[in-house]
Amino acid sequence: MSAATLALDIGGTKIAFGLVADTASDTCPGTVVGEGRVPTLAHSGRIGTQIALAVQAAQEEAAAAGLEIVRVGAGAPGIMRPDDGVVVHAGLTIPGWTGTNVTALINAVPGLQRTPVAVHNDVRVWAWGEDHFGAGKDIHGRVLYLSLGTGLGGAMVDCGELLGGPTGSAGEFSELLVEDCRGLADRAENVVSGPALAAYYRALAAGEHTERIVWAAESDGQVTLREVMERYHAGEALAHKVIDGNLAGFGRAVGGLVSALDLSAVVLGGGVCGIGEPIIAPFIRALRDAALTPNRSIPVRTSTLSGNAPLVAAAAYARAQFPAT
Repeated sequence: MSAATLALDIGGTKIAFGLVADTASDTCPGTVVGEGRVPTLAHSGRIGTQIALAVQAAQEEAAAAGLEIVRVGAGAPGIMRPDDGVVVHAGLTIPGWTGTNVTALINAVPGLQRTPVAVHNDVRVWAWGEDHFGAGKDIHGRVLYLSLGTGLGGAMVDCGELLGGPTGSAGEFSELLVEDCRGLADRAENVVSGPALAAYYRALAAGEHTERIVWAAESDGQVTLREVMERYHAGEALAHKVIDGNLAGFGRAVGGLVSALDLSAVVLGGGVCGIGEPIIAPFIRALRDAALTPNRSIPVRTSTLSGNAPLVAAAAYARAQFPAT
């Protein structure tokens, strides 16, 4: 049998899995085979059971393909302690997630008791993969990675090494203080994540000018970010105010980081950045305006990894932590 890495992408709604054979290299991340997914059932309290189901399904795929799982790589929400795979802090995506030992859950599956497991925050894993195989692969220096989607995550990679710290929180750029379109400040995630942008539009459209606009998931009948962007493209002033203003505030905050840390590049990813120019342009303009003159020409790129990037990155990250012997 050929050696392979089992990759897991643990999210709030689904757990994706796939296998990457050890024919992958330092320059080619390999092809994901045997892909599948199981529901997370985040609010059921059965996350351990669901992870086990995903791993068992992957084991069946591996056996059918003649592959032997020799290591596991996993990306998951929350602040992770990579040394032992424990979630030290998490938001509301998966209730009760804080304190979970992800490595132990994976090693509890029969057949994987002695298999090495590399676990990290999902955005940190994506950033590592992007740095080695995607938009950052030709940059030698300190790169800031930001992912805007349902939330806001990030990472810093310095000359190929993921920067960490004693708690695992390095990269939590969700906690930056960012000015919104009204000139008020809040956590970055509460200003520029997908749900936040939609919440801002709904609140201001309803005339609610409270000091803090509550970050909340969209519910049935509410204006979604997709609809906000449709109104943006139609030239509606309020949609432009929210999108341009909030992304400019985020750009100014990141511009300060660019100079303070003397970054070599910024790479953007996630579903909100995938919207394209309306999101990226005001961010870049404000970043360049806020950065010191020597830093204003910094490259700002977007993710180039494919749609299964979380699995590709998780497998490559694990392979780097536990090379073939």
